[in-house]
Amino acid sequence: MDWTKAKTILIVALLVTNLVLAGAYLFQNMRFEDEAEMQDGTIKLLAAKKIYLKTEIPEEQPRMPKLTVRFDTINEDDVNELIASQVSLPETELSDENLIAITTQFIKDCGLMTENVTFHSIERAEDEIKVTYKNYIENVAIEESYILCTLKDGKIVEFRRFWLDPVEVSNSEKEVMPARAALVKFMSENAGDEPIYIQNISLVFWLDSSAFNAESPVTDTAFPAWKILYNDNKVRYVTAWE
Repeated sequence: MDWTKAKTILIVALLVTNLVLAGAYLFQNMRFEDEAEMQDGTIKLLAAKKIYLKTEIPEEQPRMPKLTVRFDTINEDDVNELIASQVSLPETELSDENLIAITTQFIKDCGLMTENVTFHSIERAEDEIKVTYKNYIENVAIEESYILCTLKDGKIVEFRRFWLDPVEVSNSEKEVMPARAALVKFMSENAGDEPIYIQNISLVFWLDSSAFNAESPVTDTAFPAWKILYNDNKVRYVTAWE
């Protein structure tokens, strides 16, 4: 092949490559503009129904599995013995770091610490401190599953636990509905007239606890759901599988 012919082929190949790259760039920008328009349209639709967003609408739309869970019980007598055997810490040593250390060790002593137990929050009131742990699997919360330690006078005085043990993650995954679709569904199910201020929306695993028998050892299924937090920590769940 002579140089002139080779040069022509090279130029054509470069032109084709540039056209492909330009097309991809335009397509991405068109998708971005469409997404932005849909988000904006959703915000306006919600506002017309007195639903106002105080947070961003998540753009993620991952594929998620369903989760088989089992309610886990504790031996109340063992927990009460551990509570009675504690030594109080002085008020000067009740830093957040120490509170996490104390409660983490207590959970370990109860034989309840697993990789899913994740520190969530510390709430301080006048005469008590509440330290909460949540249940996470692969960075996704298993909702309404928690450990709550209440401390007074430098020691744990109450230990509450409602825990759903992950038993199996399904092999099949489905794409979740967009967050904006969940918000529209939330709007359609809202019968009240008072303004609603949405504080947060996030993906979780959710098992309807009203239909779950915690006394039964059988397993149940937690499905992906959008958790909508609104009006001073009220919560609504919208199933994310269509």
